[in-house]
Amino acid sequence: MVQVQRVVVAAFEKMKWAITGGSGQLARSLVDLLDQENLPYRAWGHSELDITDISCISKIEEYAPDLLVNCAAWTNVEGAEETPQDANMVNKTGAANIALAANSLGIPLIHISTDYVFSGSGSQPWSLESKTEPTSAYGISKLLGEEGVKSQIDLRYYILRTGWLYGEYGKNFAKTIVKKVLSTDDSINVVNDQVGQPTSTKNLANQILQVANSDIPSGIYHATNSGEATWWDFARELVILLGEDIERIVSISSEAFPSKVRRPKYSVLDHSMWSKVGIDEMQDWRLALKEIFPEIRSAVERELSSV
Repeated sequence: MVQVQRVVVAAFEKMKWAITGGSGQLARSLVDLLDQENLPYRAWGHSELDITDISCISKIEEYAPDLLVNCAAWTNVEGAEETPQDANMVNKTGAANIALAANSLGIPLIHISTDYVFSGSGSQPWSLESKTEPTSAYGISKLLGEEGVKSQIDLRYYILRTGWLYGEYGKNFAKTIVKKVLSTDDSINVVNDQVGQPTSTKNLANQILQVANSDIPSGIYHATNSGEATWWDFARELVILLGEDIERIVSISSEAFPSKVRRPKYSVLDHSMWSKVGIDEMQDWRLALKEIFPEIRSAVERELSSV
């Protein structure tokens, strides 16, 4: 539930950003945007700043930012089932450490969470009032992280739940499909019974920027691109943009991919809170994909040429 609390932040054009998880795909897209806006920042990768180590707090305090964005996370969903304690160290303990640092400095925290905090067994978009009921170790660890952030009573926070992230950096579904299409003539089996919202890291970075440049109430917000799709829909749209034969994308059920993880069948998030606080919700996923696709294709082509 969003708390009615107005936030006063440093003048936006002078705001100094601090970003954890700096080598991840979202953080790298955010850094690109900050460079474009000529805003000062420090983005720490894991080797530079381990958020599970309490000493990270003093390192952040030494930099003295005006805003802290926590993009660091354990994102290996399968691995979380095998070693839940490791996922909890990053997603729970790490998030709590970052919240302590922000609270100590008296600055806002933007924390990235996930659609996996819900069961995924519904058929209507999950609202902020929907019951959180994670069914995986990863989802549990992220929900514990949210609770750790909220437990800092004086903290000004924005928890942005997202999902199905993709972009030009790192490893993600979009790049995997493009790489397979460009490097083989094989058909590609893709699950067609899980529904979500493919979300561009570029769009999410822009949403983070808008949040930072506003005085919206502290609380939880759903930050995914609009509309909905299955993984099969997403893959076919990628193939269309490549100008290739969409029949190469073969629809299969998730039962064909046995997994230790109970993945959400329906993880579409409700975005109605954005209009209530005066910020536009993120655009339709197809438009977002079309915008970022040239960068994705270029990144994949570079990777293929270096093999």
